Amino acid sequence: MEKKGEPFETVCCFSKIKGSTVLITINEAKRLIKRVLLSNVVSDKKDLAITPLISGKHGIGKSQMIKSVADDLGGVCITIEGGTLKEGEITGLPYQYRDDNGNVRFRFLPYYAVERVQNAQKRLFELSGKVSEDNALDGDENRYALEDVTPAQKLDMLKSGEIKPVIIFIDEINRTENAVYKELMNILLTRSVNGYRFPWWVLFVGAMNPSTQNSLYATNEMDPAQLDRFLKIKVSDNTKEWLNYGKRTGISPEILSFIKDNPKCLSNNDKELQDDEKPSPSPRGWDMVDTLLKSEPLVRDFFTEKENDPKTVEKDMKNLVSAKLGSSVATMFFASMVSQARAIMPEEILADDENLSKLSKKIEQLSAAKKIQTCDLMLEYLKENIEFMMLSKKQFEMNKKQLSQLVRLLDSSARLLFAQKLSGTVSNDGNSLIEMLFDVFEKDLIDMLDLSDSTRKLIEES
Repeated sequence: MEKKGEPFETVCCFSKIKGSTVLITINEAKRLIKRVLLSNVVSDKKDLAITPLISGKHGIGKSQMIKSVADDLGGVCITIEGGTLKEGEITGLPYQYRDDNGNVRFRFLPYYAVERVQNAQKRLFELSGKVSEDNALDGDENRYALEDVTPAQKLDMLKSGEIKPVIIFIDEINRTENAVYKELMNILLTRSVNGYRFPWWVLFVGAMNPSTQNSLYATNEMDPAQLDRFLKIKVSDNTKEWLNYGKRTGISPEILSFIKDNPKCLSNNDKELQDDEKPSPSPRGWDMVDTLLKSEPLVRDFFTEKENDPKTVEKDMKNLVSAKLGSSVATMFFASMVSQARAIMPEEILADDENLSKLSKKIEQLSAAKKIQTCDLMLEYLKENIEFMMLSKKQFEMNKKQLSQLVRLLDSSARLLFAQKLSGTVSNDGNSLIEMLFDVFEKDLIDMLDLSDSTRKLIEES
């Protein structure tokens, strides 16, 4: 096992992440959500909190999973059923009263969950020996807040039980009335309500029913900007996990035996009940990934020895990065972490001779991921510069020979992938790259590409 506090990056060994959608089981999701919530506790990024958003079919145990996470952390879970809320209920209802001077004022009567948090925060403040006014929780300023605490102190408070964390779990967030949906989204993303900002030990988790074009669920759709602020974890049922759960909770042996023999009868797996939305990278997403990777060594005391095993940690980190940025990007990222060699820049290749004498050996020694990254960098360079390169016919012929040599140094799969990407790409001026660079590739490789008839005809005529 790695030394305590050793960065995750140094113990990671690369293994391929399969598929374009990350689907994980309930037990895996529970561990991932703990990692995400604790990363917020130790993060010093005040304006970037990571909110887990669980997506999964009804009845697979999302609510029970969050309650179990709260138990593990020695805290409590307050569940808010989004589908039953009415407008104004969560943010509080306006209340008119007269102050000591007889002036008419308004306050919002807080939702019961908010009031519970406020009372707990007031109690913790009083235990600290400090003094504040009775109206310290009103308005935009909360004078009961104890926020000047270091990450290490926060962890110590949680481990000792001095502070019991509160997980506010908002279920079925996308099955609410439109006005309620906006209120809940605002709370999840700003971690505040009516000017009251929740303390650091209040953690948020959202859950939604699967969202697809053909979904059987009646849901509000999140736009990409909203979704980018969450870390969406897609949870699926697992027969083995459910059978173990059934044994622990005393489900009838006849039912357990039937499900064991007929695992497809555990739940409905129709496509209309699945979430086919694919994650994609963004600057905010990379910032979240940075938080997750940096926090992992700091929060190991909250996990068992088995959960801290390097292989388990590696799998969890890959699942989290894939859930936020997509599997393809995650695969490339983790491959880059274990590869000492970097990708070759286009400018380096085009500065070599026509046989790439200086770079050939270096290119051949690149990992498969780094070769693909080298090709992708070249593709982007060509998109921006190929028309300028063509101004000098002699130089362009030289550049094509260099590209031909680059292609020959690739393995067959990387060569085909490069050709496929090139065939579907146009330059910034709208010209097809394959039409201008067809002679870079061998005829057999060109024949394997799914080119349009017009493109193929142009190549053959040339």
